[in-house]
Amino acid sequence: MTSTRQLLKTCALGAIAMALAGCSVFAKTILAPQPDITKFYLLTPTAGAAPTQSVGGDFAIGLGPIKLPPYLDRPEVVTRAAPNRLELSKSERWGESLQNGFTSVMARDLAAQAGTRRVIIFPWYNTIQIDLQVQIDVYRFETDGNGNAQLSAKWTILDSAGKNILYTAESNLTQPSKPGDATDAAAALSRAVGDLSGQIANMIHQLRSQQGAHPA
Repeated sequence: MTSTRQLLKTCALGAIAMALAGCSVFAKTILAPQPDITKFYLLTPTAGAAPTQSVGGDFAIGLGPIKLPPYLDRPEVVTRAAPNRLELSKSERWGESLQNGFTSVMARDLAAQAGTRRVIIFPWYNTIQIDLQVQIDVYRFETDGNGNAQLSAKWTILDSAGKNILYTAESNLTQPSKPGDATDAAAALSRAVGDLSGQIANMIHQLRSQQGAHPA
């Protein structure tokens, strides 16, 4: 009887020891530092640097305000999974505010495409002389489930005082990218910003040409 009780006691102690060892291994696995899989992305200009020599005079473009929809005011990369559903990435982030990135890239693309070294980002001092002002309201700026980068925006060109509308239009632009590839998606979104900048720059050239033909 004594030996049986001793055997049971030994088995019980062994089971407890094994359970504690298992818990220790499990705890170490859970509490161990996990690798950071977060990746960060940036928009980049596609039109090259601003020209060293301006075209048709060093005129000044006032850029802004630029408004992005509130659902993009977050660090996570957003994908439109369905017309009425958005998905936020768990591991992919913008390296800077998307508002700041969009504005900065637009300014550099517009400078290169419009042919001026003077693109002044809103807000600016009253003492700064602006020749034309460009306002942009972005409705959509993300990729869809098929990898297509979508940029929809209304843009307006105003006179130097920012009071009279010289031209306004809506643009709906698409650039392809590889589905599920955030690096390619960031590049496609950058190209879409470049395309929008190109449309605005072309209209600026036309307006300036008209102004030159009909000087005040």
